[in-house]
Amino acid sequence: MKKNANKSVFRSLIFISLVVFFLYCFPNSTGSDNLAMVRIFEPDEAAVLPVLQKMVTPKDNFVDFIKGFVFYEYYFYGFPFFGLSALVLLPFQWLGQIDNTPLTMLALRQIISVLPMFVALLILVYMQDGFRTYRSILLYVFLLSVPAVIKNGLWLHPDGMVLLLSVLVLYFLWKDERRLGKNFYIASALCGILTATKLVGAFFFLAVGVTVIWSLIEKKSTWKKAILSSAKFIFVMAFFFILSNPFLLSKWGRIEYITTAKKQASFLSEGYGVVYGKGLRSLWPILKSCYGGAIFLIATLFISIISIFNSKQPFLHTLILSWFIPLTIYVFFFTHFKYQYWLPVAIPLYSNWILIFPEEFRFPFKKQKIPSIILCSIFVVQFAFFMMGDVKILSSQMTREENNASILFYEKVKVILGEKTQESLHVYFDYRLYVPDDNAWLKETSYDLLTYFFVQEKEFDVLLLQKQRIMDYLQEGIEGIDPKEFELSQQFYRDANEGNLKGYELIYRDETGLIFIKSDKH
Repeated sequence: MKKNANKSVFRSLIFISLVVFFLYCFPNSTGSDNLAMVRIFEPDEAAVLPVLQKMVTPKDNFVDFIKGFVFYEYYFYGFPFFGLSALVLLPFQWLGQIDNTPLTMLALRQIISVLPMFVALLILVYMQDGFRTYRSILLYVFLLSVPAVIKNGLWLHPDGMVLLLSVLVLYFLWKDERRLGKNFYIASALCGILTATKLVGAFFFLAVGVTVIWSLIEKKSTWKKAILSSAKFIFVMAFFFILSNPFLLSKWGRIEYITTAKKQASFLSEGYGVVYGKGLRSLWPILKSCYGGAIFLIATLFISIISIFNSKQPFLHTLILSWFIPLTIYVFFFTHFKYQYWLPVAIPLYSNWILIFPEEFRFPFKKQKIPSIILCSIFVVQFAFFMMGDVKILSSQMTREENNASILFYEKVKVILGEKTQESLHVYFDYRLYVPDDNAWLKETSYDLLTYFFVQEKEFDVLLLQKQRIMDYLQEGIEGIDPKEFELSQQFYRDANEGNLKGYELIYRDETGLIFIKSDKH
């Protein structure tokens, strides 16, 4: 469907994008003085950054460089994310700024997280209104204000790319106009890249099925063409999945990828060491803070369903809903919920709110449009709540280094341990505790639960344990994925909380952390 864009509307959207993109630089410049600081605020970022730096580290020859670039050996996310992120770092490597953590993290957050989201939102606005009316600006600003969008722009993670690729798949399926032609196969290629980035691309099965069935109903294709086109879609998707993850061409790369995928699937369905809650009751606090209240969510679903029967673009709204349903069921009921998991389906659904506003602004509303007035009121109230939530999120991000408990705790560690900070000690620290490289320690952390076996095997001289982590694993009613292993971990944390770790002496504790030192070293 071709739409004639309004140049002034388009310029306004670009202007808003540039201003907001620039404003994101301020919160994205914080919390990045060094890798240790990145880790205490976003452990996922700290896990990714060294991998990216290794990918662009110069090698003896070009072939070895390409091998190191492609086989990055951290397959929790696919190559599209790591490859593009590494390309962002490449100029910093050439300029000798690869270790400039504040600058590299700012660039990565802006280019890999913020920019793709902006492009995705603009595409959604175009599909809904074609950049023709004031509604485009209204919808764009509204989508930018969703707290989940704000939060996702404040860290380095694949979900900005996932949102963009999801929207691009929707766009090309929409643009194909049920002809099952070139755009249909572009959508399949993008779906393969999306699946390579993060496996959520597999949830497009319903939207693709709806497209094929709609094509048959409109008699734009025959049964033979529909079956062949569906088979080709799967083939093209699989081809681009492999092409986008070139390490899969290696046998050991495939084995490691599959092993990692199974591990990740287990984490998502069960939890990390302990059983995480699932279902509406456990996800509701996150859902409400990041996506809006119950009335707003119900109204969003109502508008999306009604739009199928009462809009100029019934196929587009059916397509969005078909993409929304499968992934929503999965992240709501079959995995523990994190706000970014719902982002690629929630934001397209939210774009349907544009339908409550007339193409030409009219005020006041007439009496016969009471339902529209009610929906507009819900929209305005939720928008206001979004803005208030955004202020809190951004304010917290801007000031997150100030009086941070973990950073202050490290200052106490230096005072208490004194000269020992310059000794070659083997030190364990919980990853949420700030431990930079201004010491002579051999440092090690773990994302797994601790046990006596782990600590004794490693022969740590010093243990820096986070109090909150101890209390998290000792709270009443918590269950371990492996009950026997969890019992051992709880025994370790129980002893730590009581200050009675075998082989160690507690020399300091406060509300942030505990310092244990090996008995024979004291």
